Amino acid sequence: MQKNRNFSLPRQKRALLMLEASIGFRLAGSVWVLLLAARGFSLVQVGLAEGLFHTVSLCGELPSGMLADVLGRKKTLLMSQVMFLISALLMAASHSFFGVCLSMVFQALAYNLLSGTDEAITYDSMLQAGEEGGYLRFSSLQNTVARLTGGASMLLAGAALALGYRLAYLLDVIVILMGLFATLCLKEPQGPEVKRHLKDIPGALLHTIKEAAALLRSDRTAVGIMVLNAAVGACATLTCFFLQQRVEAAVPAPALLGPALFLLSLGGGMAALAAPRLDRLPYGKAAALTGAGVVLCACLARGSLLPVLLGAGLLAALLNDTLQLISDKRLNGRFPSAQRATLISVSSMAFSLFMIPLSPVFGWFFS
Repeated sequence: MQKNRNFSLPRQKRALLMLEASIGFRLAGSVWVLLLAARGFSLVQVGLAEGLFHTVSLCGELPSGMLADVLGRKKTLLMSQVMFLISALLMAASHSFFGVCLSMVFQALAYNLLSGTDEAITYDSMLQAGEEGGYLRFSSLQNTVARLTGGASMLLAGAALALGYRLAYLLDVIVILMGLFATLCLKEPQGPEVKRHLKDIPGALLHTIKEAAALLRSDRTAVGIMVLNAAVGACATLTCFFLQQRVEAAVPAPALLGPALFLLSLGGGMAALAAPRLDRLPYGKAAALTGAGVVLCACLARGSLLPVLLGAGLLAALLNDTLQLISDKRLNGRFPSAQRATLISVSSMAFSLFMIPLSPVFGWFFS
């Protein structure tokens, strides 16, 4: 990594944490299903919108990672925030299902541009400062901030419903603008790649694809980490997703739903404590332990006792985020900077590929 005199790692870290907080805290985004239902949309329409989101996400994941490697991390993150902004404004202004679907398309693209890029700029920033050894600790802090702010938005679920979808999404716009400001404060880490003109981009994209594919063919360990992390992550995510319906039925009063969902979000926040300990194990053993734990959580989540449901959700989120953190650390250590965001996007694609077939399986399992 080349030195950049204007680069300050502490300032970069503050901007990254502010960005994570803005992404985590979305008042309307945390209860978008309930807001759509309150507007009169059917669950079938909600399911179609969610399916469209994942379809766009799967198609856009790899191209967005390549853009981050070719155009730069900061520019890609700025585009992501703009996409989030358009999505929220479309949802606030929409009167039809078409407007909802259009909003979901922009939201999927926003997450595509964010996925892989934020991990890449974090690792490359620490690498430039010669502090890449502290990546796991700082990425754990980022994860904690994201989970706690996300939990705070879940805690305010009742307020979002009371405000109505328009005002709730307009409040999300304010938070997104804060994220846009945080992104503008970021500095692009100096990598070995050179700045390219627009006419050079097609060739640069092709070169990035070839280099990334060559690395994946030669590094079976990295591929194994991607597959195991994606499989465990998909099972844990679906367990937490279907668990929410059982928690809603188990809480003694509707007013307690928000606090119960907030409690579930704390599991991911505690991953910062578990990740350094699990990181001491060989990756295969760490994945086996977390995978077995997630299977146990899925079985417990089929019950109806609120304490058991909350415990299962907490543990599933904890195991999911812990394995994700140590996977990110080990993958980043194996990836070259010039293809880092692309290869992380491949890992995210693996997650989506597991989610597609497992979603109906878990739906049957929890029915």
